[in-house]
Amino acid sequence: MLDCTWPVPQSGRSGWRTRSPGLNSAANSLIFRLPDLARPCMTPDPSSTATDQPQPDLVALVGSRMAHDLNNPIGAIANGVELLALTGEAQGPELALISESVENARRRIKAFRIAFGHAAPGQSVSAREIAEATAPGPGGRRLVVDWPLTTDLPRRDARRVMLALMCLESAMPWGGRAEVRAGGGTDAGGWQIMAEAERMQTDPGLWAMLEGGPVPAGLTANTVHFALLARDLGGRVTRLETTATTVSLAF
Repeated sequence: MLDCTWPVPQSGRSGWRTRSPGLNSAANSLIFRLPDLARPCMTPDPSSTATDQPQPDLVALVGSRMAHDLNNPIGAIANGVELLALTGEAQGPELALISESVENARRRIKAFRIAFGHAAPGQSVSAREIAEATAPGPGGRRLVVDWPLTTDLPRRDARRVMLALMCLESAMPWGGRAEVRAGGGTDAGGWQIMAEAERMQTDPGLWAMLEGGPVPAGLTANTVHFALLARDLGGRVTRLETTATTVSLAF
């Protein structure tokens, strides 16, 4: 029981004196243990290291940087070609060829930025930018894309669909047609893509990656989009069917 008394002043001061059996020893024990009790808060947990934190996607960041830095000079060239056409100082097939090449380069850079660039949560891509990136272009994109999009799209979704379209381009080097529709995937608002062509060049090892297969040892730069799409999907593919003339994919 706590006993409070008014003691005789011992140092010129008066004050309360507390006596409780075992209280002083418990307090002293607590004081001496404070460093031990605080140590878990002050000392980093060995099991929690920097590697546990989300690491930046360096490949995606490099893709964003390259697309950004290349877009400015390409845009300047396009403006210069347009000025030459307006002034009439340069005419003929040479200027038309330069104009077509610049326009194709701009469209490809837009597609690369969506497919290979950084896709942070909360970021979106406008419907206009996606339409420009998937349009046939003056030179004629061999894969005609039917994607009726009217609203902005989460950048992560746009990235996955763009990578899938690049996979289809690899499978249809002679041209074809692809339809992109929302729904039919593993998550609400997933995607399904159906493509057809007169001839296809499919590599089973590349498509198998989308269903969790290993990355082929002979993977090349012109097929790296298969591995990137497989990494993004993480095996979450609900349908993958390939024939001699069609490809059907849902995720």
